[in-house]
Amino acid sequence: MVKVLRDKSRDDLADSISSLGVQASLAQRGRNEEKFQKFWIFKRSLGVIDIADGPIRWINYLKRDRSNNNPQPRWWVVFGIPDERPISGTLKIKMKTIRKKTFPLFGKVTDVTWRGNDQSTGLLSVLSDDEDVDRLSAEFGDLHIQSYSEKSFAGWTVMVGKRIRKLTIEQWDGFIKISDHLLASSRSL
Repeated sequence: MVKVLRDKSRDDLADSISSLGVQASLAQRGRNEEKFQKFWIFKRSLGVIDIADGPIRWINYLKRDRSNNNPQPRWWVVFGIPDERPISGTLKIKMKTIRKKTFPLFGKVTDVTWRGNDQSTGLLSVLSDDEDVDRLSAEFGDLHIQSYSEKSFAGWTVMVGKRIRKLTIEQWDGFIKISDHLLASSRSL
């Protein structure tokens, strides 16, 4: 009965990524990666998807169930990009997209810029100037990037605040391109 009721968004995304020719598999539950970006008490992880090759090594699927104060459920997808280069633990990089629309709330996206603290790496301008990244943000909404330098994980996360069940090859390539920009940046601070 529990298997019938469980949210299968993670399973659908793993199948979609596998159909693109990328080796993706559902990971065992209880992994350390399930804790990333889980900063709210009511947010829970649906589990991790392992990616065999490429800069993105895992994907954590998060969900906040509906409640009295939040009548609609909400999902987040966190892409994990390991980076073993040393970085100071006190200098975190946090960036997010700001989408400009023709009409507030539901207009067409006309431009995407990145805001936040890139610790003088130049990532804000590199990401703002990339049309593929702009297109990805227009399709999925705001993107959030954060660096980590912990014992359990050193690298980057790219978070999408939207339910993703299916990815096209262009969308997957967009996430790979963001990963390449992050890994090419100067990380030693």
